[in-house]
Amino acid sequence: MQISSLHMQTNQTNIYQLLDHLRVRKAMYLGNDYNFKSLDNFIGGFTMAASDEQLQLNDYPNFSYFSTWLLGHLQAHFGLSGGWYWQITNRNPNNDENAFEKFFSFLEVFKTSKTHSKSINVDKDAIEFNKTSNIKRFETTEGESFSVEEKPFKIIWTTIDNSTTVWLDYLDQNGNATFSGLWTISADEASKNLANEFGSFKNNWKNHN
Repeated sequence: MQISSLHMQTNQTNIYQLLDHLRVRKAMYLGNDYNFKSLDNFIGGFTMAASDEQLQLNDYPNFSYFSTWLLGHLQAHFGLSGGWYWQITNRNPNNDENAFEKFFSFLEVFKTSKTHSKSINVDKDAIEFNKTSNIKRFETTEGESFSVEEKPFKIIWTTIDNSTTVWLDYLDQNGNATFSGLWTISADEASKNLANEFGSFKNNWKNHN
């Protein structure tokens, strides 16, 4: 017998469509004894197994950005290392109903937010720039510096509306990531990190939208 239930077709289901159904039928997806932690576990399991296509829909941002987007959306935080569950549950202690409402409220804002990106090709002087930074592309042994990662050819700067968070991805000449997942909750901090790592760029940023 073919299984056709939406929540069983994880190889075809999109996270946004799934959450639309879950919002009105929580017990069906999370169990009769569900709580807000159940939602965290459910989404965590789904996103671990999901393809990139399952985390995007129409013009919505990629859901993988949601936790770090939320940090830049909120004015105060319960630590920057906590994801969306940590931020929301600490604002609604012992009140799962409010926590669910806040999650879906934030999600609706996120869904209507547009993603913007720009890129820059890293010039030779910027690549050679070797200054202490949070990104250890070089290590020094007996006074000599050695590259510990592939040198980036291009840097992608990504922002999403309604949040101050900036994401930085480093790509090689083939467009493959040499370093990804770097983010800060302000453009000033992102610019400072790049200056610490590369000094100044001779090339200009190119907007992609």
